[in-house]
Amino acid sequence: MDKPSGISSFSALGSLKRNLRTRKVGHAGTLDPFATGLLLALSGKLTRSVSLLSDMDKEYEAVFRFGEETDTLDTEGKVIAEAPVPDYSSIQKSSVLFSGTITQIPPVFSAIKINGKRAYSSARKGLDVEMPERQVEIRSFELLNWNPPDLGVRIRCSKGTYIRSIARDMGLESGSRAFCLSLRRTAIGPFSVDSAVSPEIISQTDGMLPVNFFKSIGVSIRTVPSDIADKLRQGFPVSRLSIPLTSEDRLTLFTDDNKIPAALMELKNEKLHYSIVFDNAS
Repeated sequence: MDKPSGISSFSALGSLKRNLRTRKVGHAGTLDPFATGLLLALSGKLTRSVSLLSDMDKEYEAVFRFGEETDTLDTEGKVIAEAPVPDYSSIQKSSVLFSGTITQIPPVFSAIKINGKRAYSSARKGLDVEMPERQVEIRSFELLNWNPPDLGVRIRCSKGTYIRSIARDMGLESGSRAFCLSLRRTAIGPFSVDSAVSPEIISQTDGMLPVNFFKSIGVSIRTVPSDIADKLRQGFPVSRLSIPLTSEDRLTLFTDDNKIPAALMELKNEKLHYSIVFDNAS
């Protein structure tokens, strides 16, 4: 889905739940309310596959506004610091620091749990919150345009990367302050926002069949007889099933009609092991 600004990722699933007539819908990778762009949703049995998407690299296009920093590091917060707008050469020099493995401190206004509580919940109460550093990977960082005080960027990064933190840190590195004026997620792994639709008009026909979903993320497909599929859904010991070995690291086993997955398997030490079981209750 192409999430609009002003609503949470959870709220964006509402239309999909109504159209599919199911409450069993989950998404991979939360977008902040002010952000827009690609939100991947899974329903029914496929909700168990969310982790396969969460680990994928993500791509964003953002606008960083220099000269000010807000407490939320986006447009929804209040200004807490001001500084002169840097020249473009300073911005170019600072941008090279945001490549490869970097260490960043997530925003205080984030959903990360600190001592069992969401950081944003404590921050809203005016409590001091110490955010732990984390290492993330920046695959690519492009400067798109400079219209002072606003800088357009495109970033491809690993999971867990906060673009708002990059805006803050880039402002400091260039001798100024900055926050994220706008943020749009354009890709997750092989999926692009170009093929996404609005949550308001999304329908069942806009979705992707399970077999095509697994193929698109590079998981091999194999069909098995229905009796074997039933045993897989029950978690029957793999060693007692007639499933030939495979050279693929991961594969999904389907019934002969390729409609309903039975299990996602992983090859470890030349033996197949369960990764996800799509039991009949899911």
